[in-house]
Amino acid sequence: MSEVLLKAQGLGRTFSQGGETITVLHNADFEINAGEIVALVGPSGAGKSTMLQLMGLLDQPSAGSITIGGKDTSQMNEQQRTEARRRFIGFVYQFHYLLPEFSALENVVLPQMIAGVPRKAAETRAKELLDQLKLSHRYEHRPARLSGGEQQRVAIARALANHCKVLLADEPTGNLDPETSDTVFDMLIDLVRDTGIGALIATHNLSLAERMDRILELKAGRIISY
Repeated sequence: MSEVLLKAQGLGRTFSQGGETITVLHNADFEINAGEIVALVGPSGAGKSTMLQLMGLLDQPSAGSITIGGKDTSQMNEQQRTEARRRFIGFVYQFHYLLPEFSALENVVLPQMIAGVPRKAAETRAKELLDQLKLSHRYEHRPARLSGGEQQRVAIARALANHCKVLLADEPTGNLDPETSDTVFDMLIDLVRDTGIGALIATHNLSLAERMDRILELKAGRIISY
């Protein structure tokens, strides 16, 4: 049986707005297993980004619990949550958010050095990832000199640099044209499968969702799995 990397139980999230309570998520339950790629779908405003924020420990649920690597995060203080994010979670967003003053290689090296990895080892790891993403000829290029697809591939390498256990991606190819989107998505899927991590990928693109192992649909704040 595959290891459960990420688990939500009875997850709820409400917000107060104008004196009213708005329920975005209600009693959501699901698991992400090692080696599994799961799509998160739903219309705009359904709560996909909220779900990813919760799973990434960037926000706290109003109800329920999140377990990462077998540990209940509801008992963690902020320092422990930060450490859990660093050890277990990698993020890819719709926009690449690369540091413009640094090269592609440096953008993948920096998060490793922040985590305490020596520079030489960090550069070796960065080159391995960039090579897998067919960017060996772009090591020294700054983001402004990269195409949209290349920028997003560097962002994927950065997300995986610290050997995360779970990758969370929010519309990772949403800003790309269809052909480039397919190419980047194929590389992302191959890399995730090669490393054996789990991935939760929010997308509006149903054709991409259908290529993943499983689909979670957010509907009226609840999770429907199929």
